[in-house]
Amino acid sequence: MSILVCGGAGYIGSHTCVELMEAGYDIVVADNLYNSCEEALRRVERITGKSVPFIKTELCHAGEVEALFAQHPDIDAVIHFAGLKAVGESVSKPLEYYSNNLISTLYLLDAMRRHGVKNFVFSSSATVYGDPATVPIREDFPTGGTTN
Repeated sequence: MSILVCGGAGYIGSHTCVELMEAGYDIVVADNLYNSCEEALRRVERITGKSVPFIKTELCHAGEVEALFAQHPDIDAVIHFAGLKAVGESVSKPLEYYSNNLISTLYLLDAMRRHGVKNFVFSSSATVYGDPATVPIREDFPTGGTTN
């Protein structure tokens, strides 16, 4: 199984890449390096002893997303960590955040449909759980009392 990790050069994305690779999955990382760096991928390679296929791409450009899937026809699943998420910046740049997060997701989903990829995980903020009683936060925790 090959998994496309969008935003895989970021903090959460790179840690997820390590876990996926150590679990035996093949990965492809797509990132525009807006809030990340290639050094994170080199660290993933050092930790796992395996190379990380990396495509610098802009997920808000439909043609680039289509090219990504065409170049990697073995993609079986997508994990989308490439959304913008800084609360303060989202208040000062709401249209940029809305545009990036919605358009990139729609282009990914559209390309997935055309290429028969049916497995999708969208990473979002854990602030929907408020101030949790324990950590790590589980998906079955009650939501509400958001912190942002």
